[in-house]
Amino acid sequence: MLAEQIGRDDSATFKSAFEEEYLALVGELWPHMDAVEATVYGEVERLLDLPDSMAPMRREHDQMRKLIDVMAHYRSHVAGDRLSTIDGLALRRALYRLYSILRVHLAEEGLYLEILDRGLTDQEKESLARGIDHATTESL
Repeated sequence: MLAEQIGRDDSATFKSAFEEEYLALVGELWPHMDAVEATVYGEVERLLDLPDSMAPMRREHDQMRKLIDVMAHYRSHVAGDRLSTIDGLALRRALYRLYSILRVHLAEEGLYLEILDRGLTDQEKESLARGIDHATTESL
């Protein structure tokens, strides 16, 4: 885990791991969150007949985006070998928060996917999948 590498791995190894993780988060996770909000969450709310029932999931996305923004703030510090001890603690805290939210969030998202699987026709599932693919591609 990246958070555990802070201050332990040599600078080049940590820089590489940080950059790889950051690029994956902004290039894959962020567009995924946007796509799911634009497509999946509305369908789940419709199937459950509970408007705004996905608001907690949207709030978690907002929290994750803010934590990715914290990474963005420290990105130049890491790249320039200017990550102080205090910076390292703050970054480690943000990363642990991000990973913990993400772990629980993905488990819960799996439950909602089961609702979609049971509640949608095959054609509706295909349409939703195309919408997610399109939204993800557009976000990149």
